[in-house]
Amino acid sequence: MARLPRIVIPNQPLHIMHRGNNRQNIFETDEDMQRIKDDITAALSKSKCQLHAYVIMTNHLHLLITPADKAQLAIFMQSMANRYVRYFNASRQRTGTIWEGRYKSCLIDSETYLFILYKYIEMNPVKANMVKNIEDYKWSSYAHNALGQTDGLITEHQQYKRLGKEKDLRYKNYRALFDALEMSEQNKQITEATLRGVVYGEKKFHTKIAKLVDRPTRLALHGGDRKSAGYRDQAG
Repeated sequence: MARLPRIVIPNQPLHIMHRGNNRQNIFETDEDMQRIKDDITAALSKSKCQLHAYVIMTNHLHLLITPADKAQLAIFMQSMANRYVRYFNASRQRTGTIWEGRYKSCLIDSETYLFILYKYIEMNPVKANMVKNIEDYKWSSYAHNALGQTDGLITEHQQYKRLGKEKDLRYKNYRALFDALEMSEQNKQITEATLRGVVYGEKKFHTKIAKLVDRPTRLALHGGDRKSAGYRDQAG
């Protein structure tokens, strides 16, 4: 079966997950972690993409990113992935791929689910029992979003900025919202949506996106508006 085209809508956030081939560890040392951060920085500078949240695990990474369009997302992902492959292979005196094929993604209903995605991403080290307390893991965006430790990778989303006029108030409100969010159902749904490349959002958001792209937006739906050629070109 041919793979479905990726859903990318200009200026709409995406959750991206990219992992090592055969789930092998590809971020093994602090040097590796810092290198992929540097590669993300370089890729952001080459593309019209904004990063709002991230976590770097040992064998994969998660990104919450808003691309200007499909082409800019491709520039970002190719730059980041290729730069890190060159570094990894040179440092290990090896050749070949390290990424598990095509990265996974899902389009996010930012009006309803944006902060759920922040928590889904930043809680990964706790869920994986790598740390007990989230603030103890330094390879994520939590320190910026919740604690005010400036991270040059991050562009704050407009909804994040609405948490408070003053930065300290935003950090406080982010922590309160983060702690209050119930994730028992969402964790599985986000993972499945990302692996299947569909949309994660409310019914009205699915309806809106289905009118723009020519592919299913949820696991149980089929079709779309085949007249929306301009947006259909963004899926791929």
